Amino acid sequence: MAKLTTGKVKASTLLEVIVAMVVIMVVFVIATGIYTNVIKSSPSIKQQQARALASGLIEQSKLEHDWAGKILLVDSITLQKEVVPYQDYSDLLLITVTAKERGREIGRVKQIVNRVEDEHE
Repeated sequence: MAKLTTGKVKASTLLEVIVAMVVIMVVFVIATGIYTNVIKSSPSIKQQQARALASGLIEQSKLEHDWAGKILLVDSITLQKEVVPYQDYSDLLLITVTAKERGREIGRVKQIVNRVEDEHE
């Protein structure tokens, strides 16, 4: 006949379980913070759309030789175009298009344009 041996079974104490849970929660909070920062730092679809509209407005201005400032409303995005002489160069212009949504800036595109060359093309 086989004898049953009676002995102690090793198990975790309540304190060890609580410490393990705290470590897991700290790692989870750190990972959540990193994930949130990555999501916030990537440009949103609205920001990408605003930059594309601003670049398109600059290209249209170059094609039409339209060097006047203007404000346009496209969907819910307000595009404000400003044209100023670039530093001390009479033939260069700095075109800045700022895109805003509900008063908050969501994108800005700047480009230096040679107005003399563009008019001869």
